[in-house]
Amino acid sequence: MTKRLLVFSVATILRLSVGPNLGAQTPAAQAFEVASVKPSNPNPDPSNPLSMIALMLPQPGGRFTATNTPLRMLIMVAYELKQDAQLAGGPPDLLTAKYDITARAAGSGALAMKELPQLLRSLLADRFKLKTHTEARELPLYDLVLARSDGRLGPDMKPSTSDCSNADRVAAEQGAALAKGDVASFVGKPRPCSVSTDTSGGPLNLMMRGDGQEMKQVVEILTQFTGRAVRDKTGLTGRYDFAMKMDLQMVLALAQRMGASIPSAAAANIPQSDGSSLMTALSEQLGLKLESVRAPVDVVVIDSVEAPAPD
Repeated sequence: MTKRLLVFSVATILRLSVGPNLGAQTPAAQAFEVASVKPSNPNPDPSNPLSMIALMLPQPGGRFTATNTPLRMLIMVAYELKQDAQLAGGPPDLLTAKYDITARAAGSGALAMKELPQLLRSLLADRFKLKTHTEARELPLYDLVLARSDGRLGPDMKPSTSDCSNADRVAAEQGAALAKGDVASFVGKPRPCSVSTDTSGGPLNLMMRGDGQEMKQVVEILTQFTGRAVRDKTGLTGRYDFAMKMDLQMVLALAQRMGASIPSAAAANIPQSDGSSLMTALSEQLGLKLESVRAPVDVVVIDSVEAPAPD
């Protein structure tokens, strides 16, 4: 496992999780006009990063692609779930099965991330015969708050000057480039209004850099790394630039949870990082902290689901 692939895996995974407006309200009764659903290749090419990671991307022309994507991940994105415990039931073998999807929605414009949940719900109901109901259950969460009593942010988090008024269009263009295999443009090169990673954090670390990110995107990132839903209680508005050092063990754990076909830290012989823990990095670098709480949360319970019929 090369560091280049690790960096690319993180950038790709976070490309989904911090896409603009993923958690926004979506119009009702949307469905893809056409969709192809096929099992993923069980023997991906290890020399091709795109063949080894779970990847979902909106693209120009109303198109959407998913590769190597577990059914569980598709359901969680469709229902906008923030942590694994919010999805219950269903056959484990089917939920971990990976699929490739190519679909197109009505219209010729770029497919915005905010449209994706309802489109995926319709697809899952049609092709996977998915039926669910929702229950309220008490789960552990995190509240994101300011770490300092005087409200000052850390040295690596500052108000952004980037113009992100066209963030949806930028995301669609980046998605189209990534789908064509343009890996280099996403690694080691900070881009406006996006999240990127590079190796400047040292041999056992990666640097995650956010440009023009709202707190809801920071919350999405922290939700992925902690495995718990995170609520924004900072009171911060506007967009921010930030930089945070991450150790490779944490990166590998995230990539595995998101469906990437990569080994564990022990199997990859990745030693302990010389960097700080997530909690310490948040406090010292960004001036934020996570407080553990419990609260009622909506849980989606799978009543029935089937493997899709071949195309």
